[in-house]
Amino acid sequence: MIFIEFLVFVVSSGLFCSERFRHNLYAWLTAGVLATASSLLFVYHIGIMLTGHAAEPVPVKIVKERVAVLQKISQPPSPSQPADCHDDYPFWSRLWGQEGTTDLAFQIRADGTVDGVKVAQSSGSDRLDDAAVDCAAKWHYRPAIKDGKLTDVPWTAQVVWTLSDTVTK
Repeated sequence: MIFIEFLVFVVSSGLFCSERFRHNLYAWLTAGVLATASSLLFVYHIGIMLTGHAAEPVPVKIVKERVAVLQKISQPPSPSQPADCHDDYPFWSRLWGQEGTTDLAFQIRADGTVDGVKVAQSSGSDRLDDAAVDCAAKWHYRPAIKDGKLTDVPWTAQVVWTLSDTVTK
């Protein structure tokens, strides 16, 4: 829009300089009105853009929900996605046919991340245990609530390493 206004201003200004329109009163009046109007529109649009009023306001929808406050520690549910460590299965363990179950102990932090992952019971393979620890460090849980506040809680999980189509728990 501003480009069109500027173009009209340039064209109407060019009429002032034209030899043909220089001696015609109507040409002077037309060019003057066009130049003035396009200049005012140009300044108006620049002003709107600088003050930030160009965009139409987006209506804000306020949703009020009641959230139950629990007075005890709620247990966090399962991870937001199923704990699938199948992609983290170590290459050499697959090659040698190693299977087993690794029991993990860790802390679910108030932000839902996992911290302090340790092997509580080994699968019998250090390689599988290390892969389980690395996999669990990427998990995210919904955090526990105590007295209406998010809180850290200890947690345990099992990673079942099988070479069949079944994946981890």
